Amino acid sequence: MKRNENQIFDEMKSLVDRLALIWLTIMTGVSLLIGLLCLLGALPRAVLWALVWIVPSALGLWGAVRFLHRKSALLAQKHQISLMAYHARQVMEHLQQQIPDTLITDSKIKIRYLARHGVDVDAALTRLGHNVEKYNELAAAFVQNSDKYEDSLYDLMQPDTLLRYGANARALRVRANELGLVNLTDTAFFHEIEAYAGCFDVVRANWKKLSLELDEAYTLLSEYVKSLGLTQDSVDKDGNHITFKKWGEQLQEAFEALEMYDTGKAKTILNELVKFPIDSDITTALKGIISNIEEMTSFADLTR
Repeated sequence: MKRNENQIFDEMKSLVDRLALIWLTIMTGVSLLIGLLCLLGALPRAVLWALVWIVPSALGLWGAVRFLHRKSALLAQKHQISLMAYHARQVMEHLQQQIPDTLITDSKIKIRYLARHGVDVDAALTRLGHNVEKYNELAAAFVQNSDKYEDSLYDLMQPDTLLRYGANARALRVRANELGLVNLTDTAFFHEIEAYAGCFDVVRANWKKLSLELDEAYTLLSEYVKSLGLTQDSVDKDGNHITFKKWGEQLQEAFEALEMYDTGKAKTILNELVKFPIDSDITTALKGIISNIEEMTSFADLTR
């Protein structure tokens, strides 16, 4: 990366130097001609004072060359950053495509475990357009939030909060239906209807059934998620969490920063992302991008 950038910079620098040399050669030739004509008497000696302008012109040319050198170095750096952002994005997209393929292949086998325990995975996958990766994401999210579903429903199981209880039961029904959890879907729908009807005693009398089915759904999906090694987020060594969705959004933000030549912002984001062990190949690729940014930054500092 640094060698390519040096080559681009040297070619642009050489072009600027050649143009400056051509200008100096022409001016020197004109000056010599005027001086010779003055010595031969063809021109009055007062004309020699006109040659004094060459000195400030030469100083101005030197300043312009220095300025163009810096500009060419900056353009070379921006060109390399743009190329790096493009290739880095291609590499990361390739790596990210490989990971779901492995999980999907494994999922198509292990998902039958759910079918054998009464989960209508075929209907669920049909509703999701047979997107196994999406089903896995929903399963992981359900496992992560199952305690929240139960706790919020239990807290709202009061005569004056039945409408909110019904709304939460509806949300649970939608989540359960997405995953093909037939029994939980039906029971959640029953609680939704009874809550909207204001039947507090009926809701309370059937709470145990809903709680048991929630626990059964959690156990089934938890086993499935664990069998695939699926998680909804990643954790760094300090215990900080980041969701895969947020991780991906920040990665795109880093690439956008690179495309706008903001290497400082891109490096800051990437240094945070490598702390989370998403995948060893992806982490290695990100570290390579950070290393290239540091090389280019150091080169730019040397050319200033």
